[in-house]
Amino acid sequence: MTEAVTVLAMHSEMQTLFPNPPERWNWLDTQGDVENSITQHGADVEILLSASIEKLDKAMLSRFPNLKMIASVSAGFSNIDLDECRARGIAVTNAPGMNAGDVADIAVAMMTTLLLRIPNVQDYIMTDQWTAAAPPLRHSIRNMPIGIVGLGSIGKEVLARLTPFGVDVKWWGPRPKPDIETPYVDSLVDLADQCRGLVICCRPDETTHHLINQTIIDKLGPDGVIVNVARGSVVDESALIEALKTNRLGGAGLDVFDPEPTSSARWADVPNIMLTPHQGGATYETLFAQAQLAQSNVENFLDGKPLLSSVL
Repeated sequence: MTEAVTVLAMHSEMQTLFPNPPERWNWLDTQGDVENSITQHGADVEILLSASIEKLDKAMLSRFPNLKMIASVSAGFSNIDLDECRARGIAVTNAPGMNAGDVADIAVAMMTTLLLRIPNVQDYIMTDQWTAAAPPLRHSIRNMPIGIVGLGSIGKEVLARLTPFGVDVKWWGPRPKPDIETPYVDSLVDLADQCRGLVICCRPDETTHHLINQTIIDKLGPDGVIVNVARGSVVDESALIEALKTNRLGGAGLDVFDPEPTSSARWADVPNIMLTPHQGGATYETLFAQAQLAQSNVENFLDGKPLLSSVL
């Protein structure tokens, strides 16, 4: 196919990830207002570039009556109504596994920082408590039991980074993996009961909605730490906040929220937290690599060639 196609990036900044787009790509110029562009020109869009954050449900997809393909510049695609895409014959691709290491970096940095109580002792200095009392002791993290929830590409990268700390890593997922030597725990409740920290990196879908609930939080207890780099929907955020405020949970590190973007007011008086704005996998290196894969997928689609990372 050599004819020009109309391409819309669901975020205006996304276009900068494609410094050398093919000549047949006719970018829809949003002038910073994607919503208005969809209203005015949605019927022209044939290729949609998604970042996995925006909701592409049936109602949104109906605004693109001539859509042929969605290329996600991300591993995630839970934001896309795949049933609707299947019914309409819309191809869907993603960029799997490419940001796993970057996400794992954030997850392990948060987990070890919270377990080492670095935010607490910095506050101890900044509030001049050191002038009146000796610094509080902390536990060593060596041999400390840490659980990973979901051992996919991100979970495996978390495992690789946690192991050198000498912690006792265990994991839980929907099914055991015979090729993984790390101990598997049969239930999430048991994993939480056995561990001081949980790193959440499972797939977000209807089966994992509020998977981390009050029961799991209570099993971790007042010294426990939760780090979530999956999706905000996996954790019951209200239960988490209440547990932190009442000292029934020791700390939390969140790169994802429900909903997004979250508000500062929601977290203003919540103790022992580390927050990042869903940027675990957003590094220059990874984003450009993901965009290149998306571009190759679009080009293959237009040329009738096999897709490199097909979801549908």
